[in-house]
Amino acid sequence: MQTARYSEGHLSVWRGADVLTFIDGLSTNRVHDLRKGECKQTTFTTTTAKVIDRVALFHMGEFVACVSHAPFWEALHAHVSPRILGQDVSIFDATANNEFYIRFGHEQANLGLHSAENGVTVGHLESGYDLIVATAGKHVESVENLESFHTWRIKKCVPWAGYEITSKHHALACGLSEDIHPSKGCYIGQEVLTRMISRKKQGRTLSIVANDDVQPSEITTKGESHSLAIIRV
Repeated sequence: MQTARYSEGHLSVWRGADVLTFIDGLSTNRVHDLRKGECKQTTFTTTTAKVIDRVALFHMGEFVACVSHAPFWEALHAHVSPRILGQDVSIFDATANNEFYIRFGHEQANLGLHSAENGVTVGHLESGYDLIVATAGKHVESVENLESFHTWRIKKCVPWAGYEITSKHHALACGLSEDIHPSKGCYIGQEVLTRMISRKKQGRTLSIVANDDVQPSEITTKGESHSLAIIRV
């Protein structure tokens, strides 16, 4: 088991009676029934199904904590804020008070749940790693970069924000099929994704490849001999 510091994490606090239905109508996964103590990943997409950001939602009881990728926050906030309209939803940036870590390379337990103790919240995500949010100043033993995490990701074909997960590709091409609920109601980008799935035509897909087998421009995360790449299918 290893833990790496995630310096580009972002935390926003979402409050209000309509928060879950609001997020449900704007993202790919079914989250309207998320309950206290549960966590789930979902992806916000454009009308053409291009990725805005993949986030992890933690239901904390009185509010929902949303962990996203800091470089994508401005685009995500600009996407959701105008759509609040008259709904009971408020969003606050809480990044400055927290630090973020990724725990990986271990056998996970309690998938889809999170636990909190002494200012450290651990979300056991179904992507194969744990996401840790710690109140600033709380010590979490870790390495200072994500190099070992990226090596692990290549072996497991796990996408990551800023590498595979970018606005250049749609959610299926990025390897985010597990975030796309097969039978939920309408959300932005659903029509395009549903058509790709039903026709079994998505253009590109995320794969583990030998470095010599693909064009360098297709590689998204490079390893010593094998890499992750979004290739045509």
